[in-house]
Amino acid sequence: MKQRKLWMLAMIMILFTMACGNGDRKEQSAQAEKLLENAQKAKEYEKLLQLADSLEKTGELTAEKAYYWLGYASDRLNKKRMAEFYWKASLEAAAKEGKSADMDAFAKSASRLANLLTVRGDYEAGLKGAIPAAAKIEELKCDTTSDYVNLLIYIGCCQAGLGQTSDSTDDGFERAYQKHLENIEKNRSDAAYKNAIAGLINIAYACNETKNYKEALSWTEKFGKLLGEYEQRPGTSSEYIDKQIGRFDIYQAIALLGLGQTEEADTVFARFKTTQFSQTPEGRI
Repeated sequence: MKQRKLWMLAMIMILFTMACGNGDRKEQSAQAEKLLENAQKAKEYEKLLQLADSLEKTGELTAEKAYYWLGYASDRLNKKRMAEFYWKASLEAAAKEGKSADMDAFAKSASRLANLLTVRGDYEAGLKGAIPAAAKIEELKCDTTSDYVNLLIYIGCCQAGLGQTSDSTDDGFERAYQKHLENIEKNRSDAAYKNAIAGLINIAYACNETKNYKEALSWTEKFGKLLGEYEQRPGTSSEYIDKQIGRFDIYQAIALLGLGQTEEADTVFARFKTTQFSQTPEGRI
């Protein structure tokens, strides 16, 4: 109850400031973003819906960003059709703005929408929206964010679902992989490695799920190579490494089994069972 009162008070103060035209516009926007992020972290999705709607009406959120947050909250409330509607509305709002569009919100909405359609298995619709969205992000030189790279991975997931995987530069997986390698080369940071590892995990998983086992095996090999490189860095977490080795083993075993290489799959699966990760609830699943 106390938390709700504090949230209401903060909201009233911000709206009052906006209505009176007082305060710096950047400060107001920062306060609005903080409210949204706090509601997100607290998993208060109904509040998030109210905030996004109210702050868009007062001009503290662009239409693109407001629709993104409305879609995000709807998705978390398991209202998938509403989430799809809002994310599409975010992309349409950005299209109207042209070059002055909020590209951060655009990339987030495009990525979330592509993921939603991929999970649903609506691969053609996913590609129809994701490919031009990626092209727009590239055209405006905003292609350095994780949302953009995730969008490329979802393009690859749709291509895999439609049997369109290849080694060409048009392949979403390959483009995402190259972006991750560029980011590692540029930053050499722990975050860059972990983002790339997460990306390769998603790629390998998607290939196995769509029964593209040959591609899955190829991507697990890339995953293993990158993981080995990361493991040599000082200060890495042994628990994190064990978990990723477990994922590498199980994805490779699934791919080998799918290719009919039963003995090799059994060997890798036996290796998987030696990891601590295999004994966790997630590992057992």
